[in-house]
Amino acid sequence: MGNLNGSSALTVGESAGFAGLGGVINLTVEENKLRFEVNLDAAERAGLKISSKLLSLARIVRDQNHSRKS
Repeated sequence: MGNLNGSSALTVGESAGFAGLGGVINLTVEENKLRFEVNLDAAERAGLKISSKLLSLARIVRDQNHSRKS
């Protein structure tokens, strides 16, 4: 995903940890239900605005190295 940095690409995946590693949306299955995670850091980098209604349904994640940036 390094070559997408700075572009307005919405990346969607289903691998464990995808959102924490820089993907914008990650689809997961929990208790036999489809869920999704949104990485706000990745969305901001891509210049994407995610609706508050969508975010209210999502599990919000940050980049795995987010705490090391400060």
